[in-house]
Amino acid sequence: MKVLKATQEQHSELDGYRNGNSVLQFVKDGNDNWIVGKSVLTDSNFSAIHDKLSELQVIDYVKPKEPDI
Repeated sequence: MKVLKATQEQHSELDGYRNGNSVLQFVKDGNDNWIVGKSVLTDSNFSAIHDKLSELQVIDYVKPKEPDI
């Protein structure tokens, strides 16, 4: 599965963007990258920041590691 990866600067700028009830929220993947699903590129709720979202790098999703017990 492909996802969008943000740099720390892009994350700081975009994370928490709100349009009505829609909120853009990044999560960490298994490689400690800030990621968000590619569906945000076609979500009209995020059309105002589409240009910035289009600048994010497309990478393969890496599942987070299971915590040691």
